[in-house]
This record gives sequence, structure tokens and C-alpha cells, in this order.
Amino acid sequence: MKKTVAIFGGDKESTYKQLGKKNGCDVLFHNGKARNGGTVKAFQPLVNKADFCIVLLGSIGHISQDLIKELGKELGKPVIFQPGKGVSAALRKGLDLVEAV
Repeated sequence: MKKTVAIFGGDKESTYKQLGKKNGCDVLFHNGKARNGGTVKAFQPLVNKADFCIVLLGSIGHISQDLIKELGKELGKPVIFQPGKGVSAALRKGLDLVEAV
């Protein structure tokens, strides 16, 4: 079954979607910017739909990171925190993680 990943942070949505397609998964994207430093309303729909989440630490604020971490915990979704802005390794790690379950 095709997996879905939510990527938070960065600004290369089309590149992330191409990378997802290449790896056989769908990509949901949010740049990580939300009013008041991030709100649950902005992130929850993506976390709900995703099999796992990737947070690009070099491109997202701490409040948003914490909100996504908490949503992942509440909804039982793995959250991978990727240093910098690279998605390839985190995407592979996430796919391996959810396929092992």
C-alpha cells in the first residue's frame, strides 16, 4: 500500500513531491510557518493523513517543531527530525520505519 509522508519546513515542495514519487509515496507539505509561531489547526490535518512525518530542523521554528512532535505522539505517527534541509535520507528512514510495522 502506498505510504503518505508529511514534510514540515523548507520551501522546495515540488522537489519533495518528486522525491516522494520516486520512492513510491505521496507527499503532503507545509512550510512550517503559521501564525503565532505555529498552531495545531495548521498541522493536524497533515499529521492525521500521514503515515509518518519529517520535520526539517533547519527550516522550521522550535514552537512548530514541538507542536508536530506532540501531534505525532497523540496520533501515533512517527516523527523524524532531520538536521538541515535534506529530505532523501529522512524519507528512506521513514519508509523503512513504517514498512517494518
